[in-house]
Amino acid sequence: MTTQDSALQFDDWNAAQEYYFANGLTDGLPIIPPTPERVQAMLDYAGVSAEHDLGTEVIRQKRLTAGKAAVNAVMAGCLPEHFPVVMASLSAIAVRTFNLHASSTSTNGATVLTVVSGPYADAIGMNAGVELMGNGSRANAAIGRAVNLFKANFYGSAPMDMDNSTFGHPGKIGFCFPEHLAVSPWPSLAAERGYGADATIVTAYAALAPLQVTLHGDRHPADFLTTVAHAMLAFGPNSSEAVCVISPEAMLHIAEAGWTRRQVAEFLHENTHLPEAEWVRWHRLESSGDGERMVPVFADADRITVLPGGGLAGAFVSLINTWGSSRSVTRVVPFPG
Repeated sequence: MTTQDSALQFDDWNAAQEYYFANGLTDGLPIIPPTPERVQAMLDYAGVSAEHDLGTEVIRQKRLTAGKAAVNAVMAGCLPEHFPVVMASLSAIAVRTFNLHASSTSTNGATVLTVVSGPYADAIGMNAGVELMGNGSRANAAIGRAVNLFKANFYGSAPMDMDNSTFGHPGKIGFCFPEHLAVSPWPSLAAERGYGADATIVTAYAALAPLQVTLHGDRHPADFLTTVAHAMLAFGPNSSEAVCVISPEAMLHIAEAGWTRRQVAEFLHENTHLPEAEWVRWHRLESSGDGERMVPVFADADRITVLPGGGLAGAFVSLINTWGSSRSVTRVVPFPG
C-alpha cells in the first residue's frame, strides 16, 4: 500500500470497495477510498510531507512514511485531526524494542494497542468513558483501525500470510483508547512520565485480548486489588507487560485511600509472585531445582501500566497482557504546525 493507491480512479463506490476487498487491502470492513485530496488533507493538517520519516523497522527494513500512513488513515475513516495520533503510534511501533516483526508473526494473536494520555485526546473527541474499548467512538475506532490497516497493508502482517494467529481477537481491527483524566486523582500518565501536563503521548503495546475482572463489594484497594492480582497469575511468569484499566467506581475507593498510581502497580507486582514449584506444577516454568524461590509474573512494577478508564457504573478492572518479547514504546503526539 503506497501513496500511488490514492491515484486510483473508480466509477462508483461499489467498484472501489470490490477493488480493495479483492486485493486483500481491508480488514474485512468497507473502507473510505483514499483519493489524493483526502490523503493530502491528512498531510496538510499535520504539516508534513508525504516523505516525512516516521521510523524504520529494522528486521524487514521497512521505512514508515507519513504518506503511506495517510493512505491507511483515510481508508480507516480518520479525520485529519486524528492523524497526528496515528503518526505517533506508527513511530512507536517502528522502534526495535517494540519487536513489530516477531509480534506480527506470532500465533498468539498480538495486535497494536494505542493508549493516549493528554489533552489532545479530549480535543479530538476520543472516548475514555462508557465503551472506551468498544463501539461508538469514531476517534477511538478510526485511529486504532488506521494503525492496524497500516500494519497489514504496508508492513505485510496480513491474515494467512505473515499473520497466522490461532484465534486473533477483535482488537486486530482497532485497539485504541485514552486515559480517563476526568475521573483520575493522579496527574496524567504523560505528566508522570516527564512529558509535562500539556503534552499528549501515545504508548504502543503488542497487546493480547483484554480480561475483565469483577470486583465484589470490597472498598479498600488492598482487598479488591488482590482479586486483580489473582487474575494476573493467569498470565504466567516472565510476562512482558500489562495494562490495568480501572473503572471510575473502583478509582473512587483508590482516591479515598490516597493510593498513587505507583502504589497500585507495586501492590500488583508484589502480589503476583508464586513459588517456583507452583509454576512448575502448572507447567508454566521449568525447574531450576529451587522450588521455594519466589518467581514473579512481571520483572518489576514498571511493567504494569495503571490507567483510569470506562463508564461510571460498575466495579471492574480490565487487564491487557502483552506479547512476551515486546516492550511498550511511548511517543509524543506532534501537534499540528
